[in-house]
Amino acid sequence: MKTVRAILFYIWQFTYALPQNILGLVMLAIQKSKGAESEWYHNALVTYIDKKNFGGVSLGMFIFINNKRDGDRRHDTKIHEYGHTVQSLILGPLWLFVIAIPSVIWCNVPAFVKMRKEKGVSYYKAYCEGWSNVCGAYATKERFLTPELINRGRYGNPMYPNRSARKDIKGRKRNK
Repeated sequence: MKTVRAILFYIWQFTYALPQNILGLVMLAIQKSKGAESEWYHNALVTYIDKKNFGGVSLGMFIFINNKRDGDRRHDTKIHEYGHTVQSLILGPLWLFVIAIPSVIWCNVPAFVKMRKEKGVSYYKAYCEGWSNVCGAYATKERFLTPELINRGRYGNPMYPNRSARKDIKGRKRNK
């Protein structure tokens, strides 16, 4: 069953999600020519690159992560970027417009960087980033390990809320 799932994953990536995978292949070729190392992660290819002020980026099934990240941060970045891979499968050619462009703007525009820093707004508050965490955690069945993602990874809220503390539609505390 895993083999069938993997084959369908690749067929879907290189048909419906072709534009971002072509960009990913080009970036992979460039990074490999510079000696970057790669590994497989849930049918996606993770490549570790040496670039300052860079966390990670996903282009279809090709994930690029800063090789300086290690331990829990690397683990969490792989889950997050894999979530963008899942978004790519869902949105296909629309992914570039619905996810990639808003994500690049949210990450790099100085006004947003300043707002996040000064007001303590989580990077994952943006719909494209919070949704990526949800997709990545669901698809990989792995849990986030760093406090930022555990506490604010679901659209700026905790990834794993205490379900017993939730209230029903009338505001009453739910029974366990």
